[in-house]
Amino acid sequence: MNYIVLDLEWNMGSRREELKVMPFEIIEIGAVKLDENLAETERFSRLIRPQVYKRMHWANKKVVNIENSDLQDAEGFEMVYSEFLAFCGDDPYIFCTWGDTDLTELQRNIYYFDCLPLSEGPLEFLDIQKLNGYNNGAPKERLSLEKAVEEYGIPENKGFHRAVNDAVYTVDIMKRIDRKYEIFTSFNTYHTPADTESEVKRDYGTYTKHITHCFPDKMSLLHNKRIKALTCPACGRKIKKGLPLFTLNGKNYLTMGECTVHGTVKSKIRIKKDELQGKPYAIKTTRLINDAEKTSVEEKYQKSISSKSE
Repeated sequence: MNYIVLDLEWNMGSRREELKVMPFEIIEIGAVKLDENLAETERFSRLIRPQVYKRMHWANKKVVNIENSDLQDAEGFEMVYSEFLAFCGDDPYIFCTWGDTDLTELQRNIYYFDCLPLSEGPLEFLDIQKLNGYNNGAPKERLSLEKAVEEYGIPENKGFHRAVNDAVYTVDIMKRIDRKYEIFTSFNTYHTPADTESEVKRDYGTYTKHITHCFPDKMSLLHNKRIKALTCPACGRKIKKGLPLFTLNGKNYLTMGECTVHGTVKSKIRIKKDELQGKPYAIKTTRLINDAEKTSVEEKYQKSISSKSE
């Protein structure tokens, strides 16, 4: 298995010209290919001539170290993306990115320019920003790339906010993360599962994840028996809910119950809208929780009851 460590730089338009289908136009792709031992085997670095937002937005100029003049002689997205796919090659690989936005923006550009999709469904990848949090004993921690580089004492001999440079810094951090955390993969859901058979189900040991296909509407999703069911992530047994499914915001739904063997189980159903179809789907995570987390869920449930009575 190879690793493709990817980083992008992009430009955006004014509110008047912004396209909802592609709010950010990619102007640079940088990537580093690693073998199974995290040894570098190849690099990719290409500028892209913008075709939609043709002048650098003032906000991007403050961050990205690219000028309009740098892009004039570059190839368009279609050509550079084709070269990038050739760089990725036919051998099995997994994308690695700092954070979870690059793959969404890449797929938006792919869709807009009518290029070959990266995948037909959810795209599994390694979010190195997230794994760095696990490595630091703080799974919810999300440091900036610059801050992580500083904390590890990595020499800052390359400028930030150039795609291949940021990809190399991400590699430097990857090599400092315990590889046992690579089991905690992430999924980009720009493309959702096509049907029930292709839904994503993962057991990460401490929790499970289920990504559904799209439903006609939110109510049919929430009333689906497979989605509503509460099972213990440790033994897979169906358990009785101690709390009914409830929500505080109409997007995230919670429930909780007790496994007689493994303890308290919490299930969270996040309702999201498929960007291409405009229909709802769910990302359901189920995990064992401690007493403090149990109390927190109970407090949220009471709050949801109070808000309904007001």
